[in-house]
Amino acid sequence: MFIKGVDIAEFSEQVNWQKMKAEGFQFAYARVLYGTVRMDLNFHTYWTALKQNNIIRGAYLFFRPSDDLNTQVRLFAQAVDMEPGDLPPSVDLEFEKNRNDIDIHWSSLSTAASIDLVETLLKSVERTTGYKPIIYANSDFWIHQMGNTSRFSNAGYDLWIANYNNNPNQPNQLFGGWKVHTFHQYLGDQKSSFTQDVDYNTFNGNLDRLKAETVPDIPLQEGRIGVKVNDLQKRLTKLANDLHNPQPDLNPHGRDGIFGPDTKKAVIAFQKINNLVANGVIKLEEIPV
Repeated sequence: MFIKGVDIAEFSEQVNWQKMKAEGFQFAYARVLYGTVRMDLNFHTYWTALKQNNIIRGAYLFFRPSDDLNTQVRLFAQAVDMEPGDLPPSVDLEFEKNRNDIDIHWSSLSTAASIDLVETLLKSVERTTGYKPIIYANSDFWIHQMGNTSRFSNAGYDLWIANYNNNPNQPNQLFGGWKVHTFHQYLGDQKSSFTQDVDYNTFNGNLDRLKAETVPDIPLQEGRIGVKVNDLQKRLTKLANDLHNPQPDLNPHGRDGIFGPDTKKAVIAFQKINNLVANGVIKLEEIPV
């Protein structure tokens, strides 16, 4: 049993979402950015449309090791306003080869350096978004660049395997110690009836299982980045500058969408004032608009 889905990026151009749904596709991953080269031109349009059309949505980061890791993660987290019911974030790890079949981004890194870099990347995505990411990779990349390491399967990361074959239900080969796959990209760069260019995927399970993979609502804490943190800082700033009852200790000193030490200090001050557990971890709805 499997569920059909797609992954899309700006080259997909316009998408007929209703037609896509009518053909049985129930989830979609949208690309957020391509390294630090640029944000995907269509991400925000896709992200909004997926929710409006009741298609289970996810967001992925196409990682380029030759670009700054922290910048890529920050841009990703700032762009994606993840909500309960969305799929976990995904990190796309793959070669980009030139005409001479030489990778242009990973070739300077040893296996050990690649493993350490990917571990840092995954932990950074989890810290900034709040959710453990899914790894997208194919066997060529994982075996030759990552030394077929089992470190990440042992650490509980789910696998989105890219393996093009005629069996969307089961990839031919797993790697890296994974015993099962979560998603399977089985066809790429396809022209379809609902868009210009799309990759076809399956989820390894039924619809209830897919819904169980989606993310819950979680509190905000230091390290988080994004729209919700910006909203948190906005609310705290409003309380701090209340003309009738100013409370300067609640001022996070900026609205950059990054939950740093100043924002944590302001959250703790709010919690103390309101007789809450003063640990700097808070849900957005606990603070009045």
